[in-house]
Amino acid sequence: MKIGRFVQITLIGASVGLVLISALAATNTVPGSFAERDVSAISVDDKKPKPDCNGITLTVLVTGVNGGNPNELIVGTGAVESFRGFNGDDCIVGGGGNDTLRGDGGTDVCIGGPGTDTFHATCETQIQ
Repeated sequence: MKIGRFVQITLIGASVGLVLISALAATNTVPGSFAERDVSAISVDDKKPKPDCNGITLTVLVTGVNGGNPNELIVGTGAVESFRGFNGDDCIVGGGGNDTLRGDGGTDVCIGGPGTDTFHATCETQIQ
């Protein structure tokens, strides 16, 4: 076979290959972007136990044992703890351990957990 003929066949093969590649690439679809999704922040109120604390709008997350003045979600651990909401409408979640839960001022929902929990009378709603 002559070199000229070899070059012709190679060029024809390369051209057919390019046409096939571009035809196959044209059938690919690119999925839509999710950039328009809502990426707003998650509030403390979104994290409250439902439906138990639905009647309270919570504004502050407390991971200790004592709250303060605002409406708080107070969350405990697996240890034995004493919780106190003080003022505001609070949702107090004891967690594991034998906990003591006290709401004080405001309307408070006190939720115990595993263990034997003690509820003070200032917890308007008491859930073991």
